[in-house]
Amino acid sequence: MEYRLSTRKTVRLVSFSLAVCLMLGGIAYTGFAKADYYQMQLEYNYQRALDDLSDHISNLETALLKGRYAATPPQQQGIAAKLQQESSGAKASLAQLPLSSVPLDELQRFLAQVGDFSSSLASQLARGEKLSDEQMQQLSELGKYASSLNFDIKDLQARYDDGQSPLGEAVAVMGNLPDEGESPLTGLQSGFRDMNEGFTDYPTLIYDGPFSDHILQRTSKMLEGQPAATQQEALSTAAEFLRLPQEALTFQEKTEGNLPLYRFTGENLSITVTQAGGYVNDYLNSRKIGEAKLSAEDAVETARDYLAARGFDSMKESYYTTSGNICTINFAWQQDGITYYSDLIKVSVALDDGEIVGFGASGYLMNHISRALPEEQLSMEEAKAVLSPYLTVQSEGRAVIPTAGLNEISCYEFSCESDTGERLLVYINVETGMEEQILLLLQSDGGTLVM
Repeated sequence: MEYRLSTRKTVRLVSFSLAVCLMLGGIAYTGFAKADYYQMQLEYNYQRALDDLSDHISNLETALLKGRYAATPPQQQGIAAKLQQESSGAKASLAQLPLSSVPLDELQRFLAQVGDFSSSLASQLARGEKLSDEQMQQLSELGKYASSLNFDIKDLQARYDDGQSPLGEAVAVMGNLPDEGESPLTGLQSGFRDMNEGFTDYPTLIYDGPFSDHILQRTSKMLEGQPAATQQEALSTAAEFLRLPQEALTFQEKTEGNLPLYRFTGENLSITVTQAGGYVNDYLNSRKIGEAKLSAEDAVETARDYLAARGFDSMKESYYTTSGNICTINFAWQQDGITYYSDLIKVSVALDDGEIVGFGASGYLMNHISRALPEEQLSMEEAKAVLSPYLTVQSEGRAVIPTAGLNEISCYEFSCESDTGERLLVYINVETGMEEQILLLLQSDGGTLVM
């Protein structure tokens, strides 16, 4: 028997199908509308980032030009602060542009060094020191690069001001290409690639800051002039350090760089030995750590005994952190009551059985030499008078601390407690009486966080 839908059912079915189609169409339209909205918002963010970058670079150029002619410390300090502000803004704006596939290392280095160099100059001026002719010349050289960069960015900016060429084409193009070989660059990306390549002859900047060129060129002070160790001698040193037979270790590689090393491996472990002098640089045991049974105090004592047994008997523990049932203690070299925080060794102790599972001596190896310290120009009591009235001194001593540019300053070290209960370390320069550094010590279950 042939079955036929009644007219009413047919109308209902058609109406229902039409409603479903309309609903699906509405959903699709809403989806496309939202996608267009988000794309428009993204494009707006890109445009704003490029405009902001242009403004920051233009301000950098102006400030660097003024810096060449500023003759008084207050004016120079104001310009240094402006340079820090504009370089920081430029870095933030650059990070918001769709340039992830473009090498920007030289451009980023320039922006980092402008801010870092100006910070170093501001600190120098705050100490009452004048800027040298060389530093003024460096400001002039930075100004030339800022001027060239400003021109290139404004030229690139003009290409996109008409609104017809979206900056977001970089994202759209890259997302629609198959993942085969090297993708073509958009106009924005090729423009910034060319800018980055324009810094190939960028001058070397040496100053007291973390982005100074001398840091990348730095080699070990301690190992300078040390005789070269053979691979066999390095193996013997590594085995003796670990209290293992030499057969338990296998040679893996010989690395170069600022600290050339031999690397050996064994069961769950890796150890490196310096090519010059044959000193153990670091050691790591990656075994699984069980439930903690030892306290942090136990770990500190174990680590101290471990160092003494290996010839490091003049080390002072400073602070520790605990993570994954491993306690890592930082030790600094101490001589004649003076703590040298550059000469750092880290020891990691497993809290399940007290085994040493980590050792790092690169700080010690890079810095450990005999120092000729400057003569004190003020007494401990005079230095103490510099401290904030909101601090109560708990202990005091002498220390040599590293600067951001890997130089060193001889200081009085004061361990203090504030009127609200915070613990701090304050360092006063023994020559100038200036506060060189203030560190907050935040205690937690995981140890001490230094800020």
